[in-house]
Amino acid sequence: MPIKLLSIILIFFTLSACAPTAVLTVPASIADRRTTGAQVEDQTIEFKATYEFQQIDGNFSASATSYNQNVLLTGESESQELKDKVESSVAKIEGVKAIYNEILVTKPLALKDKVKSKAKDYGITTNVKARLFKEETKSNLSPMHIKVVTERQIVHLMGIVSDKEAEEAEKIAKTSKGVVKVKTYFEIDNHYKKN
Repeated sequence: MPIKLLSIILIFFTLSACAPTAVLTVPASIADRRTTGAQVEDQTIEFKATYEFQQIDGNFSASATSYNQNVLLTGESESQELKDKVESSVAKIEGVKAIYNEILVTKPLALKDKVKSKAKDYGITTNVKARLFKEETKSNLSPMHIKVVTERQIVHLMGIVSDKEAEEAEKIAKTSKGVVKVKTYFEIDNHYKKN
């Protein structure tokens, strides 16, 4: 397959993941447990992190997901030194409260393999979100309260949830098809506990 076509496919999967967010921006922001200010701050942090990554030389790829100013770093790096540089670049961004550096130190995937991996990750994320929607009728847990990030078939969950919601979300992710591992970065607030 030509490199140009692979690049287009990779961009499609990247943008496709953002499309539901764009469509659901208004209702999602209302249902979100973060304040409006925190949501704006998270978007700003992600934008600044992307800029910072572009200033670093080396063989790596990284993404920053900010939720309530807690930043999850995912991707791959050829060395621990580069992984640490990426984290340092995010640490200097104003407003960042905590950083979870889950960048894998490994040889970055070739473009063709990266496209396949991203397609799998996209499928897993979509499945986990769909299952969260299905469970919403049975519990207080809503997919609007959970951020799902998948990298190399490892699911990362973020959100402001109760103990029970955290347990339910983790169980759903762990029992979803194709998931290798689940990692959680929840802020626990039992004010949201279902009566």
